[in-house]
Amino acid sequence: MSAIKFVNVSKQYPGTPAPAVDNITLEIPEGSIVVLLGPSGCGKTTLLKMVNRLHEPTAGKILLDGVDIQSILVNQLRRNIGYVIQQVGLFPHLTIAKNIAVVPELLGWERQRINQRVDELLDLIHLPLDYRNRYPAQLSGGQQQRVGLARALAADPQVMLMDEPFGAIDAITRASLQDQLLELQRRLKKTILFVTHDVEEALKIADEIIVLDKGRLVQKDTPCNLLANPASDFVRQLLNSDDRIRQLSLVRVETVMQPLDPTIQPNQLPRVPIGTDLKQVLSIMLAPKADVVVVTHDEKPVGLITFEELRKVGCLSN
Repeated sequence: MSAIKFVNVSKQYPGTPAPAVDNITLEIPEGSIVVLLGPSGCGKTTLLKMVNRLHEPTAGKILLDGVDIQSILVNQLRRNIGYVIQQVGLFPHLTIAKNIAVVPELLGWERQRINQRVDELLDLIHLPLDYRNRYPAQLSGGQQQRVGLARALAADPQVMLMDEPFGAIDAITRASLQDQLLELQRRLKKTILFVTHDVEEALKIADEIIVLDKGRLVQKDTPCNLLANPASDFVRQLLNSDDRIRQLSLVRVETVMQPLDPTIQPNQLPRVPIGTDLKQVLSIMLAPKADVVVVTHDEKPVGLITFEELRKVGCLSN
């Protein structure tokens, strides 16, 4: 099922010779992380902001769970969509608890319910409960970004929009935030539309990547398929698709794993947890010469990776 659907969507700004978004039709699957990727000015942020009507399309329509967003009051629409931006956007004069509680308070939640939700979210983003009374200026950039994520999750929206949320963070903190986002997604299964210009970030976090150029949709596919079968020289150069070792180190096992096979005994096979990259899987396969590796989540088998599957999806093609 698609959570977000774009139907012939275009956006033309007054006085510009070409549309920022040019006749795009695509679907965002429910419960997935889909990354909008492309160079500056390709239309990715414009496309994202049309989902919560920060920008209105010039043509076409956008459906949210099958409902045309133009039929939904703007305030109501935005309160039901989580939104995380690069600059965090926390209110400096409000405590962390008050920042997280903004949308629940607008929705009229009872105080006890709000306090409980704030505590739940602080625990979810791995911040101590005594941080609820601190102010944004007392937190590091990475901690502020985690609070921004908690605020976007506060009213438990099914759809999250994330506009280069980790772009202003140092490399080490950024990697940690990416890992935390993936951890949260495994637990919460939100539909996340994520904008980035960072190819490695896209390959690491995405279930699917949408490549845009000059407002047009160039290619939409899984990270592994994009790397193995780029639709054009533009996509190949953007992703640096010829660097096989690099691709394997960036793509997560869950993007290519297959369902468990009842004829295979998982206890007798090597195991890797969800989130492991394919380079590590290949190393395991080559060392003891195992053709199958079991993928686990919370130590329980959830899928399989086979050497032939890696070949079939193209990550090991010549």
